[in-house]
Amino acid sequence: MERQVQIIAPRVKLKILCGNNPYLAHQKRVAAYCRVSSDKDEQQNSFDNQVDEWKKRLESDPSVIFVGIYADEGISGTSEEGRAEFQRMINDARSGKIDKIVTKSISRFARNVADSINIARELKTIGVEIYFDNEHISTLDPSSEMMFTLNAIMAQEESRHISDNVKWTFNKNKKEGIPMIPSNLLGYKRDPNNPKNLVIIPEEAEIVKLIFKLYTDEVGTNEICRILEKKGCLTSRGKTKWYNTTVEGIITNEKYCGDLLLQKSVTIDFLKHKRVKNDGLEEQIYIKNNHEPIVDRDTWDKAQLILDRNRNRFRGENKDSHKYASKYPLSGMIICLNCGDTFKRRHWTQGYPEPRIVFQCSGYVGGEPSQRCPSKAISEDILLKTTCEVINKIYLNKGTAYNKVIANIRKYHDEDVLQQQMDEAYADQRIIESEIDDIIKKKQSTTDDVEKIILDRQYRERVIEYQRLNKLIFDLSQKQQDAQYAKLRIKKMGETLKGEKLTPETLTKPIVEAFIQSIIVINKREVVFVLPNSEKANYMAIKEKRHDLINKEIIDDGDVKLDRHFRPEFLHYKVVMM
Repeated sequence: MERQVQIIAPRVKLKILCGNNPYLAHQKRVAAYCRVSSDKDEQQNSFDNQVDEWKKRLESDPSVIFVGIYADEGISGTSEEGRAEFQRMINDARSGKIDKIVTKSISRFARNVADSINIARELKTIGVEIYFDNEHISTLDPSSEMMFTLNAIMAQEESRHISDNVKWTFNKNKKEGIPMIPSNLLGYKRDPNNPKNLVIIPEEAEIVKLIFKLYTDEVGTNEICRILEKKGCLTSRGKTKWYNTTVEGIITNEKYCGDLLLQKSVTIDFLKHKRVKNDGLEEQIYIKNNHEPIVDRDTWDKAQLILDRNRNRFRGENKDSHKYASKYPLSGMIICLNCGDTFKRRHWTQGYPEPRIVFQCSGYVGGEPSQRCPSKAISEDILLKTTCEVINKIYLNKGTAYNKVIANIRKYHDEDVLQQQMDEAYADQRIIESEIDDIIKKKQSTTDDVEKIILDRQYRERVIEYQRLNKLIFDLSQKQQDAQYAKLRIKKMGETLKGEKLTPETLTKPIVEAFIQSIIVINKREVVFVLPNSEKANYMAIKEKRHDLINKEIIDDGDVKLDRHFRPEFLHYKVVMM
Protein backbone atom coordinates (compact mmCIF):
# COMPACT_ATOMS: atom_id res chain seq x y z
CA MET A 1 0.00 0.00 0.00
CA GLU A 2 1.36 3.39 -0.96
CA ARG A 3 2.43 5.60 1.98
CA GLN A 4 0.41 8.84 2.16
CA VAL A 5 1.25 12.05 4.02
CA GLN A 6 -1.46 14.55 4.83
CA ILE A 7 -0.83 18.09 6.05
CA ILE A 8 -3.44 19.24 8.58
CA ALA A 9 -3.71 23.03 8.66
CA PRO A 10 -4.07 24.61 12.08
CA ARG A 11 -7.56 25.54 13.09
CA VAL A 12 -8.16 29.11 14.01
CA LYS A 13 -9.46 28.98 17.57
CA LEU A 14 -11.57 31.72 18.96
CA LYS A 15 -10.26 33.05 22.29
CA ILE A 16 -11.93 35.50 24.60
CA LEU A 17 -10.34 38.60 26.10
CA CYS A 18 -11.52 40.39 29.21
CA GLY A 19 -14.82 42.08 28.41
CA ASN A 20 -15.91 39.15 26.15
CA ASN A 21 -14.01 40.52 23.14
CA PRO A 22 -12.92 37.66 20.82
CA TYR A 23 -9.46 37.33 19.22
CA LEU A 24 -7.84 34.78 16.92
CA ALA A 25 -4.98 32.36 17.61
CA HIS A 26 -2.53 34.13 15.30
CA GLN A 27 -3.08 37.38 17.16
CA LYS A 28 -0.94 38.38 20.14
CA ARG A 29 -1.95 40.41 23.14
CA VAL A 30 0.65 43.16 23.17
CA ALA A 31 1.41 45.78 25.83
CA ALA A 32 3.83 48.70 25.58
CA TYR A 33 6.02 49.95 28.42
CA CYS A 34 7.14 53.60 28.54
CA ARG A 35 9.30 55.35 31.12
CA VAL A 36 11.13 58.62 31.66
CA SER A 37 13.30 59.29 34.70
CA SER A 38 12.21 62.86 35.50
CA ASP A 39 9.22 65.15 35.12
CA LYS A 40 11.07 67.99 33.38
CA ASP A 41 9.52 69.52 30.26
CA GLU A 42 11.94 67.90 27.80
CA GLN A 43 11.42 64.50 29.44
CA GLN A 44 7.65 65.06 29.42
CA ASN A 45 7.80 65.54 25.64
CA SER A 46 9.79 62.31 25.27
CA PHE A 47 7.27 60.50 27.44
CA ASP A 48 4.29 61.76 25.44
CA ASN A 49 6.04 60.84 22.18
CA GLN A 50 6.69 57.28 23.41
CA VAL A 51 3.04 56.81 24.37
CA ASP A 52 1.67 58.27 21.12
CA GLU A 53 4.04 56.25 18.92
CA TRP A 54 3.17 52.91 20.49
CA LYS A 55 -0.57 53.61 20.39
CA LYS A 56 -0.44 54.37 16.64
CA ARG A 57 1.73 51.35 15.79
CA LEU A 58 -0.11 48.79 17.86
CA GLU A 59 -3.69 49.93 17.21
CA SER A 60 -3.11 49.84 13.44
CA ASP A 61 -1.57 46.33 13.39
CA PRO A 62 -4.20 43.64 12.61
CA SER A 63 -2.03 40.89 14.10
CA VAL A 64 -2.05 42.63 17.47
CA ILE A 65 -4.58 42.85 20.23
CA PHE A 66 -3.51 46.08 21.93
CA VAL A 67 -3.70 45.50 25.69
CA GLY A 68 -2.63 49.03 26.60
CA ILE A 69 0.20 51.28 27.75
CA TYR A 70 2.00 50.75 31.07
CA ALA A 71 3.82 53.96 31.86
CA ASP A 72 6.03 55.19 34.73
CA GLU A 73 6.67 58.91 34.63
CA GLY A 74 9.50 60.58 36.53
CA ILE A 75 10.78 57.21 37.86
CA SER A 76 14.33 55.83 37.81
CA GLY A 77 14.89 52.57 35.95
CA THR A 78 17.64 51.26 38.22
CA SER A 79 15.25 49.29 40.41
CA GLU A 80 11.83 47.66 40.23
CA GLU A 81 10.91 49.30 43.53
CA GLY A 82 8.73 52.36 43.07
CA ARG A 83 7.79 51.53 39.45
CA ALA A 84 4.15 50.70 40.07
CA GLU A 85 3.17 50.38 36.39
CA PHE A 86 6.18 48.20 35.61
CA GLN A 87 5.27 45.84 38.44
CA ARG A 88 1.62 45.77 37.37
CA MET A 89 2.67 44.88 33.81
CA ILE A 90 4.94 42.02 34.94
CA ASN A 91 2.16 40.66 37.21
CA ASP A 92 -0.32 40.81 34.31
CA ALA A 93 2.18 38.90 32.15
CA ARG A 94 2.57 36.25 34.87
CA SER A 95 -1.22 36.00 35.08
CA GLY A 96 -1.51 35.20 31.37
CA LYS A 97 -2.99 38.53 30.27
CA ILE A 98 -0.08 39.54 28.01
CA ASP A 99 1.72 37.62 25.23
CA LYS A 100 4.27 40.27 24.27
CA ILE A 101 5.78 43.43 25.79
CA VAL A 102 7.28 46.08 23.55
CA THR A 103 9.45 48.95 24.72
CA LYS A 104 11.66 51.59 23.14
CA SER A 105 15.01 50.29 24.41
CA ILE A 106 16.70 48.18 27.07
CA SER A 107 17.55 51.34 29.01
CA ARG A 108 13.84 52.32 29.05
CA PHE A 109 12.93 48.84 30.35
CA ALA A 110 15.56 48.73 33.15
CA ARG A 111 19.06 50.00 33.92
CA ASN A 112 19.73 47.19 36.36
CA VAL A 113 21.42 44.19 34.71
CA ALA A 114 20.16 41.68 37.26
CA ASP A 115 16.55 42.89 37.03
CA SER A 116 16.59 42.91 33.21
CA ILE A 117 18.00 39.41 32.79
CA ASN A 118 15.97 37.77 35.56
CA ILE A 119 12.66 39.21 34.37
CA ALA A 120 13.39 38.39 30.71
CA ARG A 121 14.25 34.77 31.56
CA GLU A 122 11.23 34.35 33.83
CA LEU A 123 8.78 35.65 31.22
CA LYS A 124 10.47 33.59 28.50
CA THR A 125 9.71 30.37 30.42
CA ILE A 126 5.98 31.17 30.29
CA GLY A 127 6.12 32.21 26.63
CA VAL A 128 5.94 35.96 27.09
CA GLU A 129 8.17 37.88 24.68
CA ILE A 130 9.88 41.21 25.35
CA TYR A 131 10.84 43.17 22.24
CA PHE A 132 13.29 46.10 22.37
CA ASP A 133 12.63 48.34 19.40
CA ASN A 134 15.89 50.30 19.14
CA GLU A 135 18.12 47.23 19.48
CA HIS A 136 15.81 44.92 17.41
CA ILE A 137 16.14 42.25 20.08
CA SER A 138 13.49 39.70 21.03
CA THR A 139 13.94 37.67 24.20
CA LEU A 140 12.38 34.62 22.47
CA ASP A 141 15.22 34.58 19.94
CA PRO A 142 17.83 32.06 21.25
CA SER A 143 20.68 33.97 19.62
CA SER A 144 19.75 37.31 21.20
CA GLU A 145 20.56 36.68 24.88
CA MET A 146 24.23 37.64 24.56
CA MET A 147 23.36 40.90 22.78
CA PHE A 148 20.62 41.55 25.30
CA THR A 149 23.02 41.03 28.23
CA LEU A 150 25.68 43.29 26.70
CA ASN A 151 23.16 46.04 26.07
CA ALA A 152 21.79 45.69 29.62
CA ILE A 153 25.33 46.06 31.01
CA MET A 154 25.86 49.17 28.88
CA ALA A 155 22.56 50.62 30.12
CA GLN A 156 23.55 50.02 33.75
CA GLU A 157 27.00 51.55 33.18
CA GLU A 158 25.39 54.57 31.56
CA SER A 159 23.14 54.90 34.60
CA ARG A 160 26.22 54.84 36.83
CA HIS A 161 27.82 57.62 34.78
CA ILE A 162 24.62 59.66 34.97
CA SER A 163 24.50 59.08 38.73
CA ASP A 164 28.11 60.26 39.13
CA ASN A 165 27.49 63.37 37.02
CA VAL A 166 24.23 64.24 38.77
CA LYS A 167 25.79 63.68 42.19
CA TRP A 168 28.73 65.94 41.30
CA THR A 169 26.47 68.72 40.02
CA PHE A 170 24.16 68.34 43.02
CA ASN A 171 27.06 68.56 45.48
CA LYS A 172 28.37 71.63 43.70
CA ASN A 173 24.96 73.33 43.72
CA LYS A 174 24.54 72.62 47.44
CA LYS A 175 27.26 75.14 48.13
CA GLU A 176 24.74 77.81 47.14
CA GLY A 177 23.08 76.96 50.47
CA ILE A 178 19.52 76.04 49.53
CA PRO A 179 18.35 74.26 52.70
CA MET A 180 16.17 71.19 53.01
CA ILE A 181 13.47 72.13 55.50
CA PRO A 182 11.86 69.17 57.27
CA SER A 183 8.22 69.44 58.24
CA ASN A 184 9.12 69.10 61.92
CA LEU A 185 11.58 72.01 62.22
CA LEU A 186 10.41 74.00 65.21
CA GLY A 187 10.87 77.76 64.94
CA TYR A 188 11.54 78.16 61.21
CA LYS A 189 9.80 78.06 57.84
CA ARG A 190 11.14 78.59 54.34
CA ASP A 191 11.12 82.16 53.06
CA PRO A 192 8.61 82.22 50.15
CA ASN A 193 10.59 85.03 48.51
CA ASN A 194 14.04 83.43 48.86
CA PRO A 195 14.52 79.62 48.92
CA LYS A 196 17.98 80.03 50.47
CA ASN A 197 16.59 81.81 53.51
CA LEU A 198 14.73 80.70 56.64
CA VAL A 199 12.16 82.85 58.40
CA ILE A 200 11.68 82.71 62.18
CA ILE A 201 8.26 81.81 63.61
CA PRO A 202 8.29 83.98 66.79
CA GLU A 203 6.04 81.92 69.08
CA GLU A 204 7.90 78.70 68.24
CA ALA A 205 11.28 80.42 68.56
CA GLU A 206 10.51 81.23 72.20
CA ILE A 207 10.21 77.51 72.93
CA VAL A 208 13.59 76.89 71.27
CA LYS A 209 15.20 79.68 73.31
CA LEU A 210 13.74 78.23 76.50
CA ILE A 211 15.18 74.79 75.71
CA PHE A 212 18.69 76.21 75.15
CA LYS A 213 18.42 78.40 78.28
CA LEU A 214 17.47 75.43 80.47
CA TYR A 215 20.10 73.15 78.97
CA THR A 216 22.96 75.64 79.38
CA ASP A 217 21.82 76.07 82.98
CA GLU A 218 22.62 72.36 83.44
CA VAL A 219 19.00 71.18 83.37
CA GLY A 220 18.80 67.63 81.95
CA THR A 221 16.73 66.76 78.88
CA ASN A 222 14.19 64.71 80.86
CA GLU A 223 13.58 67.61 83.25
CA ILE A 224 13.31 70.00 80.27
CA CYS A 225 10.56 67.77 78.86
CA ARG A 226 8.63 68.00 82.15
CA ILE A 227 8.97 71.79 82.21
CA LEU A 228 7.77 72.14 78.60
CA GLU A 229 4.78 69.88 79.22
CA LYS A 230 3.88 71.78 82.38
CA LYS A 231 3.96 75.07 80.44
CA GLY A 232 1.79 73.58 77.70
CA CYS A 233 4.40 74.06 74.96
CA LEU A 234 3.64 72.27 71.70
CA THR A 235 6.11 70.29 69.61
CA SER A 236 6.56 71.02 65.91
CA ARG A 237 3.85 68.42 65.25
CA GLY A 238 1.43 70.15 67.62
CA LYS A 239 1.77 67.53 70.36
CA THR A 240 1.91 68.26 74.10
CA LYS A 241 4.08 65.21 74.89
CA TRP A 242 7.83 65.89 74.76
CA TYR A 243 10.65 63.33 74.59
CA ASN A 244 14.31 63.77 75.49
CA THR A 245 15.28 62.70 71.96
CA THR A 246 13.20 65.60 70.60
CA VAL A 247 14.93 68.05 72.93
CA GLU A 248 18.36 66.71 72.05
CA GLY A 249 17.50 66.93 68.34
CA ILE A 250 16.79 70.65 68.80
CA ILE A 251 20.00 71.20 70.77
CA THR A 252 22.09 69.54 68.04
CA ASN A 253 20.42 71.30 65.10
CA GLU A 254 22.90 73.84 63.73
CA LYS A 255 20.11 75.85 62.07
CA TYR A 256 19.24 77.42 65.42
CA CYS A 257 22.55 79.31 65.56
CA GLY A 258 22.14 80.52 61.96
CA ASP A 259 24.30 77.86 60.30
CA LEU A 260 23.42 75.26 57.72
CA LEU A 261 24.80 71.72 57.28
CA LEU A 262 24.03 70.14 53.91
CA GLN A 263 24.07 66.44 52.94
CA LYS A 264 23.32 64.89 56.31
CA SER A 265 22.37 61.69 54.46
CA VAL A 266 23.68 60.11 51.26
CA THR A 267 22.65 57.55 48.64
CA ILE A 268 25.08 54.62 48.88
CA ASP A 269 23.74 52.53 45.98
CA PHE A 270 22.69 54.12 42.70
CA LEU A 271 20.72 50.97 41.83
CA LYS A 272 18.65 50.74 45.04
CA HIS A 273 18.62 54.48 45.93
CA LYS A 274 19.12 53.61 49.61
CA ARG A 275 19.91 56.63 51.79
CA VAL A 276 21.85 56.42 55.05
CA LYS A 277 23.25 58.87 57.58
CA ASN A 278 26.32 60.59 56.17
CA ASP A 279 28.70 59.58 58.93
CA GLY A 280 31.93 60.48 57.10
CA LEU A 281 30.89 58.66 53.89
CA GLU A 282 30.88 61.74 51.66
CA GLU A 283 31.66 65.42 51.90
CA GLN A 284 29.32 67.73 53.73
CA ILE A 285 28.97 71.47 53.33
CA TYR A 286 28.74 73.68 56.40
CA ILE A 287 27.63 77.27 55.84
CA LYS A 288 28.08 79.68 58.75
CA ASN A 289 25.75 82.66 59.22
CA ASN A 290 23.37 81.43 56.51
CA HIS A 291 20.23 82.90 58.08
CA GLU A 292 18.94 84.72 61.17
CA PRO A 293 19.69 82.68 64.32
CA ILE A 294 17.25 81.94 67.13
CA VAL A 295 20.02 81.50 69.73
CA ASP A 296 23.28 83.44 69.90
CA ARG A 297 26.62 81.82 69.13
CA ASP A 298 27.85 81.75 72.75
CA THR A 299 24.71 79.93 73.91
CA TRP A 300 24.98 77.45 71.04
CA ASP A 301 28.67 76.76 71.72
CA LYS A 302 28.03 76.30 75.43
CA ALA A 303 25.20 73.86 74.72
CA GLN A 304 27.43 71.80 72.41
CA LEU A 305 30.17 71.77 75.05
CA ILE A 306 27.74 70.40 77.63
CA LEU A 307 26.30 67.93 75.11
CA ASP A 308 29.75 66.61 74.14
CA ARG A 309 30.60 66.17 77.79
CA ASN A 310 27.40 64.33 78.64
CA ARG A 311 27.31 62.22 75.50
CA ASN A 312 30.94 61.18 75.09
CA ARG A 313 32.81 61.41 78.37
CA PHE A 314 31.07 58.47 79.99
CA ARG A 315 30.61 56.22 76.98
CA GLY A 316 32.33 52.92 77.69
CA GLU A 317 31.85 49.25 78.42
CA ASN A 318 29.56 49.91 81.38
CA LYS A 319 26.13 50.40 79.80
CA ASP A 320 24.61 51.83 82.99
CA SER A 321 27.27 54.46 83.62
CA HIS A 322 25.30 57.22 81.87
CA LYS A 323 22.48 56.92 84.44
CA TYR A 324 24.62 58.43 87.17
CA ALA A 325 27.12 60.42 85.13
CA SER A 326 25.83 63.88 85.95
CA LYS A 327 24.02 63.37 89.25
CA TYR A 328 26.95 64.01 91.65
CA PRO A 329 30.09 66.17 91.34
CA LEU A 330 32.50 63.27 90.69
CA SER A 331 30.18 60.79 88.98
CA GLY A 332 31.68 59.44 85.79
CA MET A 333 34.96 61.32 86.35
CA ILE A 334 36.87 58.56 88.16
CA ILE A 335 38.67 55.90 86.08
CA CYS A 336 40.36 52.73 87.31
CA LEU A 337 44.03 52.36 86.32
CA ASN A 338 43.78 48.61 86.66
CA CYS A 339 40.85 47.81 84.31
CA GLY A 340 39.94 51.17 82.75
CA ASP A 341 36.32 51.14 83.90
CA THR A 342 34.60 53.99 85.76
CA PHE A 343 33.92 54.10 89.49
CA LYS A 344 30.34 53.93 90.79
CA ARG A 345 29.01 55.86 93.76
CA ARG A 346 27.75 53.44 96.44
CA HIS A 347 26.43 53.46 100.02
CA TRP A 348 28.25 51.26 102.54
CA THR A 349 26.61 50.50 105.87
CA GLN A 350 28.57 47.53 107.21
CA GLY A 351 31.96 47.63 108.94
CA TYR A 352 31.71 51.32 109.89
CA PRO A 353 30.24 53.08 112.94
CA GLU A 354 28.10 55.15 110.54
CA PRO A 355 27.05 54.81 106.86
CA ARG A 356 29.70 55.88 104.36
CA ILE A 357 29.52 56.84 100.68
CA VAL A 358 32.31 55.41 98.55
CA PHE A 359 33.31 55.12 94.91
CA GLN A 360 33.91 51.55 93.78
CA CYS A 361 35.18 50.24 90.44
CA SER A 362 32.41 49.07 88.07
CA GLY A 363 34.73 46.25 87.07
CA TYR A 364 34.33 44.90 90.60
CA VAL A 365 30.65 45.74 91.11
CA GLY A 366 29.38 44.27 87.85
CA GLY A 367 32.02 41.64 87.13
CA GLU A 368 31.85 37.86 87.51
CA PRO A 369 33.32 36.69 90.87
CA SER A 370 36.33 35.10 89.15
CA GLN A 371 36.96 38.13 86.92
CA ARG A 372 36.33 41.06 89.28
CA CYS A 373 38.71 44.01 89.23
CA PRO A 374 40.87 43.97 92.41
CA SER A 375 40.75 47.78 92.86
CA LYS A 376 39.63 48.94 96.31
CA ALA A 377 36.90 51.49 97.07
CA ILE A 378 37.70 55.13 97.96
CA SER A 379 35.60 57.29 100.27
CA GLU A 380 33.69 60.08 98.56
CA ASP A 381 34.39 62.69 101.26
CA ILE A 382 38.19 62.49 100.94
CA LEU A 383 37.93 62.60 97.13
CA LEU A 384 35.74 65.72 97.32
CA LYS A 385 38.17 67.39 99.72
CA THR A 386 41.14 66.50 97.47
CA THR A 387 39.36 67.80 94.35
CA CYS A 388 38.66 71.13 96.07
CA GLU A 389 42.30 71.42 97.13
CA VAL A 390 43.57 70.78 93.59
CA ILE A 391 41.21 73.35 91.99
CA ASN A 392 41.83 75.98 94.68
CA LYS A 393 45.59 75.47 94.63
CA ILE A 394 46.02 75.64 90.85
CA TYR A 395 43.26 77.90 89.55
CA LEU A 396 42.83 80.39 92.39
CA ASN A 397 46.52 80.98 93.13
CA LYS A 398 47.24 81.42 89.39
CA GLY A 399 50.89 80.50 89.86
CA THR A 400 53.26 78.49 87.68
CA ALA A 401 50.96 75.47 87.46
CA TYR A 402 48.03 77.65 86.37
CA ASN A 403 50.09 79.27 83.62
CA LYS A 404 51.13 75.83 82.35
CA VAL A 405 47.51 74.69 82.19
CA ILE A 406 46.34 77.76 80.27
CA ALA A 407 49.32 77.52 77.90
CA ASN A 408 48.54 73.83 77.37
CA ILE A 409 44.95 74.63 76.45
CA ARG A 410 45.93 77.41 74.05
CA LYS A 411 49.07 76.02 72.42
CA TYR A 412 47.67 73.65 69.84
CA HIS A 413 46.13 75.83 67.18
CA ASP A 414 46.52 79.30 65.71
CA GLU A 415 43.09 80.17 64.30
CA ASP A 416 44.45 82.69 61.77
CA VAL A 417 46.89 80.17 60.29
CA LEU A 418 44.16 77.51 60.17
CA GLN A 419 41.79 79.87 58.35
CA GLN A 420 44.48 80.76 55.80
CA GLN A 421 45.12 77.06 55.11
CA MET A 422 41.37 76.43 54.72
CA ASP A 423 41.01 79.35 52.30
CA GLU A 424 43.84 77.96 50.16
CA ALA A 425 42.28 74.49 50.13
CA TYR A 426 38.88 75.93 49.13
CA ALA A 427 40.53 77.87 46.28
CA ASP A 428 42.19 74.68 44.99
CA GLN A 429 38.83 72.90 45.19
CA ARG A 430 37.15 75.57 43.06
CA ILE A 431 39.78 75.06 40.34
CA ILE A 432 39.20 71.29 40.40
CA GLU A 433 35.42 71.81 40.30
CA SER A 434 35.82 73.79 37.09
CA GLU A 435 38.05 71.09 35.60
CA ILE A 436 35.55 68.34 36.48
CA ASP A 437 32.70 70.34 34.94
CA ASP A 438 34.69 70.58 31.69
CA ILE A 439 35.43 66.83 31.71
CA ILE A 440 31.75 65.97 32.26
CA LYS A 441 30.72 68.19 29.32
CA LYS A 442 33.32 66.54 27.08
CA LYS A 443 32.17 63.06 28.14
CA GLN A 444 28.58 63.92 27.27
CA SER A 445 29.45 65.27 23.84
CA THR A 446 32.07 62.79 22.59
CA THR A 447 31.34 59.55 20.69
CA ASP A 448 34.98 58.43 20.58
CA ASP A 449 35.47 55.38 22.87
CA VAL A 450 39.19 56.05 23.34
CA GLU A 451 38.52 59.64 24.34
CA LYS A 452 35.87 58.45 26.81
CA ILE A 453 38.44 56.19 28.49
CA ILE A 454 40.93 59.06 28.76
CA LEU A 455 38.25 61.40 30.13
CA ASP A 456 37.14 58.76 32.68
CA ARG A 457 40.71 58.51 33.97
CA GLN A 458 41.01 62.29 34.19
CA TYR A 459 37.65 62.43 35.98
CA ARG A 460 38.77 59.88 38.60
CA GLU A 461 42.09 61.68 39.16
CA ARG A 462 40.35 65.01 39.72
CA VAL A 463 37.80 63.47 42.07
CA ILE A 464 40.55 61.79 44.12
CA GLU A 465 42.38 65.12 44.46
CA TYR A 466 39.10 66.84 45.36
CA GLN A 467 38.48 64.25 48.08
CA ARG A 468 42.02 64.73 49.43
CA LEU A 469 41.40 68.45 49.75
CA ASN A 470 38.06 67.72 51.35
CA LYS A 471 39.77 65.56 53.98
CA LEU A 472 42.29 68.36 54.58
CA ILE A 473 39.49 70.91 55.03
CA PHE A 474 37.69 68.58 57.43
CA ASP A 475 40.85 68.13 59.53
CA LEU A 476 41.45 71.87 59.61
CA SER A 477 37.85 72.53 60.63
CA GLN A 478 38.22 70.01 63.46
CA LYS A 479 41.29 71.89 64.66
CA GLN A 480 39.32 75.13 64.46
CA GLN A 481 36.63 73.58 66.63
CA ASP A 482 39.28 72.48 69.12
CA ALA A 483 40.62 76.03 69.25
CA GLN A 484 37.12 77.40 69.85
CA TYR A 485 36.57 74.71 72.48
CA ALA A 486 39.78 75.83 74.22
CA LYS A 487 38.52 79.43 74.34
CA LEU A 488 35.22 78.27 75.81
CA ARG A 489 37.04 76.16 78.39
CA ILE A 490 39.13 79.13 79.56
CA LYS A 491 36.08 81.42 79.57
CA LYS A 492 34.09 78.91 81.60
CA MET A 493 36.94 78.61 84.10
CA GLY A 494 36.86 82.36 84.69
CA GLU A 495 33.08 82.44 85.04
CA THR A 496 32.89 79.45 87.39
CA LEU A 497 35.09 80.25 90.38
CA LYS A 498 34.82 84.05 90.48
CA GLY A 499 37.70 84.17 92.96
CA GLU A 500 35.87 82.19 95.66
CA LYS A 501 37.51 79.27 97.44
CA LEU A 502 35.79 75.93 96.92
CA THR A 503 34.59 73.61 99.67
CA PRO A 504 33.07 70.11 99.34
CA GLU A 505 29.66 71.73 100.04
CA THR A 506 30.00 74.22 97.16
CA LEU A 507 31.61 71.81 94.68
CA THR A 508 29.24 71.04 91.79
CA LYS A 509 29.37 68.94 88.65
CA PRO A 510 29.79 71.95 86.29
CA ILE A 511 32.74 73.21 88.34
CA VAL A 512 34.48 69.83 88.20
CA GLU A 513 33.78 69.59 84.47
CA ALA A 514 35.32 73.01 83.85
CA PHE A 515 38.63 72.28 85.54
CA ILE A 516 39.22 68.52 85.62
CA GLN A 517 39.39 66.12 82.69
CA SER A 518 39.39 62.95 84.79
CA ILE A 519 40.68 61.32 88.01
CA ILE A 520 42.68 58.10 87.63
CA VAL A 521 42.75 55.82 90.68
CA ILE A 522 46.11 54.06 91.12
CA ASN A 523 45.09 52.51 94.44
CA LYS A 524 42.93 53.51 97.42
CA ARG A 525 45.73 55.79 98.73
CA GLU A 526 46.85 57.45 95.48
CA VAL A 527 45.09 59.22 92.61
CA VAL A 528 46.13 61.27 89.57
CA PHE A 529 44.18 64.37 88.48
CA VAL A 530 44.29 64.92 84.70
CA LEU A 531 43.83 68.55 83.63
CA PRO A 532 42.43 69.46 80.22
CA ASN A 533 43.94 70.78 77.02
CA SER A 534 42.20 71.97 73.87
CA GLU A 535 41.13 68.49 72.80
CA LYS A 536 37.69 67.09 73.57
CA ALA A 537 38.94 63.89 75.21
CA ASN A 538 36.15 61.42 76.02
CA TYR A 539 36.09 58.46 78.32
CA MET A 540 37.46 56.04 75.71
CA ALA A 541 40.43 58.33 74.99
CA ILE A 542 41.27 58.58 78.70
CA LYS A 543 40.89 54.83 79.11
CA GLU A 544 43.34 54.10 76.27
CA LYS A 545 45.92 56.62 77.52
CA ARG A 546 45.55 56.06 81.26
CA HIS A 547 48.94 54.33 81.75
CA ASP A 548 50.75 57.04 79.78
CA LEU A 549 48.89 59.83 81.59
CA ILE A 550 49.97 58.81 85.10
CA ASN A 551 53.61 58.92 83.96
CA LYS A 552 53.44 62.44 82.52
CA GLU A 553 55.29 65.39 84.04
CA ILE A 554 53.87 66.23 87.48
CA ILE A 555 52.90 69.89 87.72
CA ASP A 556 51.70 69.61 91.32
CA ASP A 557 51.24 67.01 94.06
CA GLY A 558 50.29 66.82 97.72
CA ASP A 559 48.60 64.89 100.53
CA VAL A 560 45.14 65.30 101.99
CA LYS A 561 44.22 64.17 105.50
CA LEU A 562 40.70 63.49 106.73
CA ASP A 563 40.13 62.85 110.43
CA ARG A 564 38.05 59.82 111.36
CA HIS A 565 36.73 58.51 114.69
CA PHE A 566 39.32 55.73 114.96
CA ARG A 567 42.19 56.75 112.68
CA PRO A 568 42.75 59.48 110.07
CA GLU A 569 42.57 58.72 106.33
CA PHE A 570 45.19 59.93 103.88
CA LEU A 571 45.14 60.36 100.11
CA HIS A 572 48.15 61.31 97.99
CA TYR A 573 47.47 63.10 94.70
CA LYS A 574 49.47 64.09 91.63
CA VAL A 575 48.39 66.53 88.93
CA VAL A 576 49.29 66.07 85.24
CA MET A 577 48.05 67.52 81.95
CA MET A 578 46.60 65.78 78.89
